[in-house]
Amino acid sequence: MREIKFRGKGKKDGKWYFGNLYDIDTYGRTHICTINGGCLDIDHETVGQFTGLYDCDGKEIYEGDIIRFGNSKCGVCEVKWDESIAAFCICFYFKDEIGSRPLGGGVEFAIIGNIHDNPELLKGGEK
Repeated sequence: MREIKFRGKGKKDGKWYFGNLYDIDTYGRTHICTINGGCLDIDHETVGQFTGLYDCDGKEIYEGDIIRFGNSKCGVCEVKWDESIAAFCICFYFKDEIGSRPLGGGVEFAIIGNIHDNPELLKGGEK
């Protein structure tokens, strides 16, 4: 059984919060309720679910993370949910090729950023 949790950026402070997702309330707000019991108003566009997998450094991999797999330095991948196969996938962006495949499969991944804080990584730049 895998742990189901989410992350999202706080609207007031821009910090990342992790916990249970309480999607849109009667006022149109999205909240994440943290382990210590606080519910925070978060930016709905930044919500990402934990995939149940960890990168090579033991960091939790979330939907919206930007990762590099194996020893590849020529491309990066974005973690997305693919509804058609009901699985988290990596969407890769190499020179002239775009594609996807299910996340996992014994390949080592390293998180290098996420689409909200580091969108430039998808264009080939790396910090």
